[in-house]
Amino acid sequence: MTDRSAPPLFHTVICDLLGIRYPILQGAMQGGGGVELVAAVSEAGGLGVLPTFGGTDAKLRADIAAVRSRTGKRFGVNIMPMGAGIAERCAATCIELGVPIVTTGRADPGEKLVHRLKAAGIVVVSVIPTVDHARRMEAEGVDAVVASGTEAGGHVGTVATLPLVPLVVDAVKIPVLAAGGIGDARGFLAAFALGAVGVQMGTRFMATEESDLNAWGRAQLLAMRETDTIVTRAMTGATVRCIRTAEIVAYEAALARGADAAELTELKRLVRGSRYDGDKSGRRQSAAGQVAGMIHEVVPVRVLIEEMVAEAARLAARMGGIARGE
Repeated sequence: MTDRSAPPLFHTVICDLLGIRYPILQGAMQGGGGVELVAAVSEAGGLGVLPTFGGTDAKLRADIAAVRSRTGKRFGVNIMPMGAGIAERCAATCIELGVPIVTTGRADPGEKLVHRLKAAGIVVVSVIPTVDHARRMEAEGVDAVVASGTEAGGHVGTVATLPLVPLVVDAVKIPVLAAGGIGDARGFLAAFALGAVGVQMGTRFMATEESDLNAWGRAQLLAMRETDTIVTRAMTGATVRCIRTAEIVAYEAALARGADAAELTELKRLVRGSRYDGDKSGRRQSAAGQVAGMIHEVVPVRVLIEEMVAEAARLAARMGGIARGE
């Protein structure tokens, strides 16, 4: 049952659809988004979402059980369409274990899979980078979409959040959430002005006490400027916004000068390695959005969510006064 004790200003249709208190989704993250974070976000009134990218079925089952041992609140699982077999296996596990919500990202998982999830009573929310993709997902029957701008971390398109969200809102009839560049009360409130009914945040949740991001990644986030991310295909073959590192810069430079396949393959190997050769610092490639430049402290998830919502309410009241000429 949905908790209706949130400020009425921020109780939207997405709260009822997902059964959550606040219209805040945690973006699925590989590295930074483990079971402790997922459970903490759901416990605090948002929707925690488990990642599945690169994981086994055994790990997914263990992660679902671990989240359920930590919270009785609703949470979701993200299915990354990295191939029909993997997506279908993840969907089958979600159906078998009664996961209530599935988010999809990077690509269209296919109408057949969407219908299979829906037939099992699962709410499906698709992350999309363009208007055409939003329309296609609506036609396939998803319940809501997350319009994710190029500012976001992880797999991204080329359209910024500010134009993308209202364009998608105008193009579809299902609920639209905003993602990309949102990390505080100002971004949260702005999403509603753009027509969204909620937000998805990833990078900001990485800098919380419950995140499993390692010490190197956490230190990077706290020191980053807004220009310290880079979009590259070196990590997965698709465009990913991540922390700018020397290895990725070297790959992009080699690509620009027309390096041969052998050199590019070796540079990709370095980028994708779980730990760089000879480096004992624990450095790992990590997705991150441009909002990283706004992050200066690590806080508990509950504090982040509750203070953000409270500050957004104060900002909304102040803006109302400005509109009235006060």
